[in-house]
Amino acid sequence: MAPIIIRGKKIVSSSKSNYDASEKENIYLRRLTDYQTRVRRRDTVRSVRNATERDLERKVGVEIQIRDGSTKLLAAARHRTQSLEAARALFISNEKMSMYMKELQRRKKNSSETSKSSESTGTVSLSELRFPLMWKDLDHFKNRGDYRRFAVFCMARIGTEICDTSLLCPIDRTHTDITFVNPLIFNNVPAEFELRLEIYSCMLEEDFSIASTPLKITKTIHSSISKTLGKRLSASLNGDINPVQLGPRFELAASAKLTIEETENGVRTHDLVINHVENKNCMLPLFGYFCCRLAVEPECVNSDIYTGIIDINGQKYWARLRNFCIKTWFSRELEDEEKNVIHTIPIDKETIIQPSKHSSRKLLITNFIDGIKKTIIIVLKSNKEALEWLKYLTTHSKDHSRWKSAGQTIQQVHSTDNISIFCNNKQGSLYDETSLIESIPSSLYSTQRFSVQDISCTIPSNVSGNTSNLHTRSLRNNIQIFEIIFKQVIALPNNDISQISITKLHMLRCSRV
Repeated sequence: MAPIIIRGKKIVSSSKSNYDASEKENIYLRRLTDYQTRVRRRDTVRSVRNATERDLERKVGVEIQIRDGSTKLLAAARHRTQSLEAARALFISNEKMSMYMKELQRRKKNSSETSKSSESTGTVSLSELRFPLMWKDLDHFKNRGDYRRFAVFCMARIGTEICDTSLLCPIDRTHTDITFVNPLIFNNVPAEFELRLEIYSCMLEEDFSIASTPLKITKTIHSSISKTLGKRLSASLNGDINPVQLGPRFELAASAKLTIEETENGVRTHDLVINHVENKNCMLPLFGYFCCRLAVEPECVNSDIYTGIIDINGQKYWARLRNFCIKTWFSRELEDEEKNVIHTIPIDKETIIQPSKHSSRKLLITNFIDGIKKTIIIVLKSNKEALEWLKYLTTHSKDHSRWKSAGQTIQQVHSTDNISIFCNNKQGSLYDETSLIESIPSSLYSTQRFSVQDISCTIPSNVSGNTSNLHTRSLRNNIQIFEIIFKQVIALPNNDISQISITKLHMLRCSRV
């Protein structure tokens, strides 16, 4: 029964007060998530509007103000959640300011350097981030053993642009993977981009940890000696303690690099480089792989590259160059309605575009369709117009090669507007949902597919008797299962490691007894 605290004539239940405090913290977290989502939307819109002219000095000034505010919030924070959020905001602000300062210095040194404005840019979306965790069987299935809990967030950067996820806390042994719902959006990104993904973690310090000793001393002083002397001593202690140093400290847990080669319309598995620290007890138990969906949408897919009137076989058409093809209509009004397209001429990396030798107003566009060479001659009204079309057609053809798979198939770029900011539904475990071997023809392996319970070989709690014999038999069963799995792996075509990454995860989980 919950204890009752009597204060005068009022009777206050401590369980009710704890519930109220928990409810207030949940409201705070929901509002904080709402605020962070709106900030990410604001940054996305701002980067679109100022794509060509980015005032880095103004951004540095904004980050300085955010850093000062985060420092004050960190010093005044009373709850763990507030301290973690303030520390994360301070860390991100420092990273952004450092990146902006480096870019300012680089631009001052290379002031005469001109950017290639003719090359198209695009939008990059990083979503469905999931990081498998590697706990021991005793920790996860029995829910005992490893007491560590972590606060985790991700930061992604392309050039000078930095995006961060929301903070997930606490992450403990009951979680088999870490999932980030909100997508990270980058605008005005060149095709040769390199996205660096970093995952940061902070092990939560409990009351029994040595890190909370100064706070323990302060509480002990107030409770054991007089108020006057206690205030003096606690003030001296607080004066010697830097609130930034006392705040949570996030450490780099792992990182990964993604390029245009990893883009796809679905979720893929990628390598994760684990950052090893001196104190292994503070390391987030990550596995060497992670899943995400990296999608790219070139700007030229939805934006007109060039438009005008062209002549094909003596007939004038309104033409539009977009999405790696030329479409023609009898009039400009029909283009707005997207109806009655007369011609669709592919403009891709295989297209040959060249001026005619007989007339400077003619352009020859050659494509190979089903092995058959097809050439279309377009005639422009002037030499200047022909040069403009030649320039944009050549650049568009090169862009198709630059964007690789993103230029061949349309990839859906997720937006922050499509994600509910109050999405608190617990997602399924990646560990339990994923089969051991995926995308392998049934003829290459046996029909028997082992579940997680088969691999883990856990002993029920109601089993009595000689557990050592049961443990020996479970190890023997594990060896037999491993032999079957390895035979399946050998039969994989071209030794495709990406197909067995989850298998390795199950095997490693099973072996860490």
